[in-house]
Amino acid sequence: MKTLNLKIASLGLLMLSLISGFNGMSQTAGSFTFTIIPVAHNGSYGAKHVVAVWIENSAGTFIKTKLNQSSRSTIDHLATWTSKSNSNVVDATTGATLTSYSPLTVKWDGTDVSKAIVADGDYKIWIEMAWDNSKTTGKTVTSFGFTKGTQAFHLAPANSDLFTNVVLDWVPASTGVGSIAQTNVVSVFPNPSKGLVNVDFESASAGCRIRVSDTNGSVVFDTEVSQGTTGIRTLDLRKFPNGVYLFKIINPYKMDDLAFKVILEK
Repeated sequence: MKTLNLKIASLGLLMLSLISGFNGMSQTAGSFTFTIIPVAHNGSYGAKHVVAVWIENSAGTFIKTKLNQSSRSTIDHLATWTSKSNSNVVDATTGATLTSYSPLTVKWDGTDVSKAIVADGDYKIWIEMAWDNSKTTGKTVTSFGFTKGTQAFHLAPANSDLFTNVVLDWVPASTGVGSIAQTNVVSVFPNPSKGLVNVDFESASAGCRIRVSDTNGSVVFDTEVSQGTTGIRTLDLRKFPNGVYLFKIINPYKMDDLAFKVILEK
């Protein structure tokens, strides 16, 4: 009986140790933003191209797809994504084959396909893009590394012949500051920015204006946002000089405007 009790006690200690180990694994909530401008290519079908963006951990395990723009007839050009993800598009933005090149922005909340927050650590965001009839040429599969954790992460890799204006930002929810200026309904990122600034309406806009001013008070950018707008609006400020700019979200139905300071650093 004593032997049995010892075995039970040992098993209990082992289970407690395992539980404590799991509880000790940090799983920081937060927001990761990836912005990139693909360099335009003209393949067999002109400017038409397909693209997939997904997240993997440091072991190469698939976490979640964030973007897939393809059709039934072109998805076989995204062979790496298909193999890695098993075509899983839970929570992903999906759509048809793209017909023109424009900036791409995806946002990740740090969760996997089961909506569980993943462990802190090193991750990679992958982008696969194909623009020709061939399944082996006229395409690229590229990754960028970042760290998810309790500290904010910002990276702006150098331009290449495939992509320009690449920006990676992880902001833990515990800080609410750093490279993303935010309220509970609007986020402005990245900050600092190379010129492409995203305004994310996380809930439907009641209709407003986005007005950007320089340090002299001169308005350099002004645009209207229609009622019901949600998601990301990308503002192109690349023609303006480096410096601090004031972003105002002007809502005619509220007394107070939302204001954010963003640094242009090209």
